[in-house]
Amino acid sequence: MKRWKILLLAALSVAMSGFFLAIMRPPGGQSSTPGQDLPWQASIGQDGAALTVFGLTLGESTVRDAVNKLGRRYDLGLFQGKDGALKLEAYFRDAVVGGLNARLVLAARLPDPMLNTLRIHAGAGKPTTDGSRRYPVAEADADLALGAVITTITYLPVVKFDAELVRKRFGEPAERIAAEGGSHWLYPARGVDLLLGNDGEALLQYVPPLEFEQRLWAPLRKH
Repeated sequence: MKRWKILLLAALSVAMSGFFLAIMRPPGGQSSTPGQDLPWQASIGQDGAALTVFGLTLGESTVRDAVNKLGRRYDLGLFQGKDGALKLEAYFRDAVVGGLNARLVLAARLPDPMLNTLRIHAGAGKPTTDGSRRYPVAEADADLALGAVITTITYLPVVKFDAELVRKRFGEPAERIAAEGGSHWLYPARGVDLLLGNDGEALLQYVPPLEFEQRLWAPLRKH
């Protein structure tokens, strides 16, 4: 459970401190049709290169699309790893999708020159516990960041999950890998890694099935 908790808590602490650029939106967004946009309703493209969940298609939908869909409040932040690589994320702290309250972290892709522009305008940033740095997105660059294409969705539901519910909604996993305080339930054909805590907390990460081995399965086996 530790890996994903660190990811979420980092986003939460940054948002609460006001470090990211906080952008307020009316609480409307696009209401889900009853029975739609639930976390187990991910649809896969024919070649496995696309995944659609919560009304957003990985590799196609933009952060702006997510804002139009999820509304509420969101924060934009730029992360730079120890290798110098830059990554853009959008954090939705109180979204309502499928009638369920949840928090979401969206990783998004921009061409390197655009990421470098965000970095130049971002200021000094602050260090993270893993040796990388966080940078705020300058207000003048918000529109640029909103055009970034979503590549990964991490979803934290407010409601509790349990093994019975997971099996009923997602089926038996291809593999389960133990984690601190819980276990990863892996569904490569569905592009879902569901981290289920012993206390009922759940954290789900969605990637296109073609990328599941490289981006999720292999790192879990390694660690």
